[in-house]
Amino acid sequence: MFELISIENDCMTRYVYLKNCETGVVELCFDDSELCYEGQKDFWFMKVGERYECKILLFGCPLKPGEEIDEDCILCRIIGPMEKLGLYNIIPVESGGNYYYISEKDAKKIGYADGFIFHSTRRDLVQVNDVIIPRFL
Repeated sequence: MFELISIENDCMTRYVYLKNCETGVVELCFDDSELCYEGQKDFWFMKVGERYECKILLFGCPLKPGEEIDEDCILCRIIGPMEKLGLYNIIPVESGGNYYYISEKDAKKIGYADGFIFHSTRRDLVQVNDVIIPRFL
């Protein structure tokens, strides 16, 4: 469960700050759900101060052995089986008590290893309550 702390609007996208209600960690998430086909639902229904069930996809790539670790890197472990989200397969991962998802493509790069380092340049909001981001449909 996440509480929406604030929103920063950009031209066609926005950044939402979500506070994990269990860990207290504030996540800066990219929301491009408005860039969808007319008639599809987006995440613009969200209101500051309200709580939502959210799925956050780590955008980036797993590090290869020998690659340099920087401030965008997090230690992750796979915590569950593959899930279907719209047309895509995602894999749940945990890092420091926080739960995220990675793409099936990224999981294949690490060979579904239990522990790995992920270079996450962005966190994408891909589901809020029962609404899935339109680009996944």
